[in-house]
Amino acid sequence: MKKNPYFFWLVLIVCCFSLTFSGCTYNNKISKTDEVVLNEERRGSPSGVRWQSLSVREKIGQTMIIVAESDYHKHMYGDVRTMLERYPVGGIFLPSWNFIRYRPKSDIIPSVKDTIEKYQAASKVPLLITEDFENGMGEFYDDYTALPPLMAVGATNNDELAFNYGNIIARQAKTIGVNWLLHPVVDLNINPLNDLIVDRSISDDVSRAYPLISAQLQGMYSAGVVPTIKHFPGDGTSMKNQHLVTSENVMSLSEWNKTYGNLYKKLIQKNKVPSIMVGHIRFPAYQTKKLKNVLPPATLSDEIIVGLLKGKLNFQGVVMSDALNMGGSGGYYHDALETAIETFKSGVDIVLWPGLEYMDEVEKRINSGEIPMSRLDDAVKRIWSVREKYGLLEKNSNPFAVHSKGLKDESNDIAKIIAESAVTLVEDNQREIPISPARYKKIALISISFDKAGSKFKRTYECLLEKGFEVDPVIHNPNWYQWQSKINSFEKYDKVIVLFGNRNSSPMGSSMLKGEEAMGAWTASMIPAEKIIAISYGNPYYLNYYLANAPIKINAYGFNVFSQQAVIDAIVGSIPFKGSSPVKLDSKSLK
Repeated sequence: MKKNPYFFWLVLIVCCFSLTFSGCTYNNKISKTDEVVLNEERRGSPSGVRWQSLSVREKIGQTMIIVAESDYHKHMYGDVRTMLERYPVGGIFLPSWNFIRYRPKSDIIPSVKDTIEKYQAASKVPLLITEDFENGMGEFYDDYTALPPLMAVGATNNDELAFNYGNIIARQAKTIGVNWLLHPVVDLNINPLNDLIVDRSISDDVSRAYPLISAQLQGMYSAGVVPTIKHFPGDGTSMKNQHLVTSENVMSLSEWNKTYGNLYKKLIQKNKVPSIMVGHIRFPAYQTKKLKNVLPPATLSDEIIVGLLKGKLNFQGVVMSDALNMGGSGGYYHDALETAIETFKSGVDIVLWPGLEYMDEVEKRINSGEIPMSRLDDAVKRIWSVREKYGLLEKNSNPFAVHSKGLKDESNDIAKIIAESAVTLVEDNQREIPISPARYKKIALISISFDKAGSKFKRTYECLLEKGFEVDPVIHNPNWYQWQSKINSFEKYDKVIVLFGNRNSSPMGSSMLKGEEAMGAWTASMIPAEKIIAISYGNPYYLNYYLANAPIKINAYGFNVFSQQAVIDAIVGSIPFKGSSPVKLDSKSLK
């Protein structure tokens, strides 16, 4: 067949035209994509920014939550904007002590908001604003409601109240711009001698704990705030306090699987928890790798974080460390910087309270290949996923929800209902409840607590007066050596109400009474038992340990004003005792 001489040139022209057309089309697509991203950046919103487009330093910053308004940041870098330009961190923690300690009450909340506004305005990506408000903001800030501790929710055993508990705390937090809460505590109070968990725990029983924790999480989800369950792999089994030393989960693997493992598995699979805080807690039944001849805490253990939490439990959310200024993380590496870096290398996605130099050093080690880029990318991808789900990639022109009178009233109502539903009559072996001024007119109050002159029980004193009792001023930690010669003076009282006020880490060091409080318990034990009404507004185990002979024993779990009111109302019969003990009180370790 003879070839047409014009055919070659015809094919060449068609191909060139096709390539030119397709090339223009492709280039137009690129320019439109670039234009969208540029327009997003021009608007100052990172909504179009994908985590992959962040610089290495910006990615590292996403793994950091620093303490807000630190003197270190101010003095070294001038202002917040300068600091964030050099160190684009992902989030801040709002320490109440940075505001309460140095400002008049009227200026505290405005100062908190002003601080958040400055940080948010200076940050390219909206910041994660974090805090611990386990019992509500009123525990720190007077304008807000202090709720009973979580163990009180356990005593109510009421899912609806647990939902309201989480919901109110989250809604309160949003009024100052907090969008990521570092709770709830899901530890089980297995060991009564554990000083750190105690009333922070909802129960010692998974079957009671899970539905209540689940409901609390739903309350937080509905408010649009990120919750963080803690402290993996589970605190509350030993006597150790993570703030002082490395704690320990002493359970066998089979025991852990039935308790903590079962609880975390359900919370991950059924409740889709977005964030889990690992504690400074070793887990000997699971760990094999040692550091300086000892098992490291979970925060420094890839076995626990990568192998157990992210691996076997298939947790896809954000793993956060507990604060790195705690004693439980200390001593394994030569300084705090190295500890923070090793925490990240072990699988933690967000490091809590590293120094700013952490960013510089992690960048160096990524560039040198010591830390693989895949470790950083995995962390940022997890964080970005939670940010997207909770709308934390958009800058909010008004980041503060309104703390209205309606919200405050609702918060107070819920606190009151929880307190009234939690009060537990542990024992009334002479069936004297309810008591009345007609039968028991004159009352003595003995405060055994780590506070000044029993001041925390002011509301109890007022309530008794309102009910018609004659009440002398509170006797605070009466020293037996001073009272043994006048112990008979208690004969003039119809009843002596002994008030235990110590809670978790109050004072820090031991769950049991020492010093002045121990002396107060000694004195109380010398009063004729039939006169005593023993009430614990904190540690629920004190009653059976220090005043086992008292015929009336009551647990209220918290000394907030709502709990104090509820106890007196229940004693006089104005309301029934509804609570049931969320923990076993006849523990062998306290006998």
